[in-house]
Amino acid sequence: MEAYCWDCGRPAEDDRAYACPVCGGALMLRYGNDRGLAVKDETQRGLWKYRRLLPDVPETHRLYLGEGGTALVRSRTIAKRLNVGELYFKLEGGNPTGSYKDRIATVGVSRAIAAGRAACVGTTSGNAGAAYAAYAAAAGIPYHLFVLEHMAEAKLAQVLLYGANVRKVKGFGTHAEVGDLVFAGVMEAVRRHGWESTVTAFRYNPYAMEGVKTISFELAEQLPEPPTAVYAPVGGAGLYVGIWKGFEELRSLGAIAAKPHLVAVQSAGCSNIARAYAAGGRVPAPGASTSRISGLQVPNPPDGSLALDIMARGDGSAVAVDDADIWEAQRLMAEEEGLFCEPAGAAALAGLLRTARDRKSFAEERVVCIVSGVGFKDVRRLLEMAADREVPLLEADRLGL
Repeated sequence: MEAYCWDCGRPAEDDRAYACPVCGGALMLRYGNDRGLAVKDETQRGLWKYRRLLPDVPETHRLYLGEGGTALVRSRTIAKRLNVGELYFKLEGGNPTGSYKDRIATVGVSRAIAAGRAACVGTTSGNAGAAYAAYAAAAGIPYHLFVLEHMAEAKLAQVLLYGANVRKVKGFGTHAEVGDLVFAGVMEAVRRHGWESTVTAFRYNPYAMEGVKTISFELAEQLPEPPTAVYAPVGGAGLYVGIWKGFEELRSLGAIAAKPHLVAVQSAGCSNIARAYAAGGRVPAPGASTSRISGLQVPNPPDGSLALDIMARGDGSAVAVDDADIWEAQRLMAEEEGLFCEPAGAAALAGLLRTARDRKSFAEERVVCIVSGVGFKDVRRLLEMAADREVPLLEADRLGL
């Protein structure tokens, strides 16, 4: 395994560094071809079967709570409506704390305890906090966490029940400058105390983020042929970059012939990456967040420039959808596919629906929507969805059947 800078290409010899020691750019990891999927270790559980393409962690320190191996469900209804040849939903809500962030946390905390870190520290809009809190609890180390001022109540409760040390920050998740200050403060604590960074971005911990690419590895195994397109919800863009990296490694190893086109789906209320993509930019556009979609409220996306570089290479694109479109996609998935996800998890389908307005047919396409989290993550939205459904109270002898 070798870390190198995405921006300047220089290698980073210190495997404790989170950023390029020369230019400060984001680090990425690469592995020798002899560590490929052909020699994956089936004796390991969950995503650790891909350990040869993950950061080195001794087996005795590898945490496992049931993460990885999430279901891939084929659409029975929506695909026909959109005339998609094959449409699948990758259900990341099946991970132990209910989101794909568990893939990051298991790698990050396992590596932290192997390195003797005394604590973890990071930020969250909800899902990352729950994931890291659970794995830190399993590892028996403290977890210090800074969260959005208006964090979804169910997500906050989940973080608290795992015993994390939580603090809310005014304006976090709304104003980019506040987010920048919080990230800087977290990384200063990492440097001062020797703690593990749990900010779920390649720019702040490229080693833990390697867990994301196992989604791509699983998709390659679950499908007879690789997808032609993958739609993914995007807040900070780490999920997007990680999925791209997984398919890039598969292609370089000869495991697949071509990578899918990767579509970043953002809320129009926090579309810094999508707006920059539309303008041909390589840096996220400025602007505060007005989105109500928990998980997508990242006006200063740490991996936004990485995502835009990937798009500029021709490997992807970006689309913005209104919050109302995301909620509608959430309803469609529940009512027509039997799949209940949190609003952010429905953003991928909302992006596909938006694209379908311009493209009348996807008949030759094999499309995967990444469903990032389970529906019970946002109880307020759940109650809103059910509010207009009246439930009559009957006498036992008058059921009317």
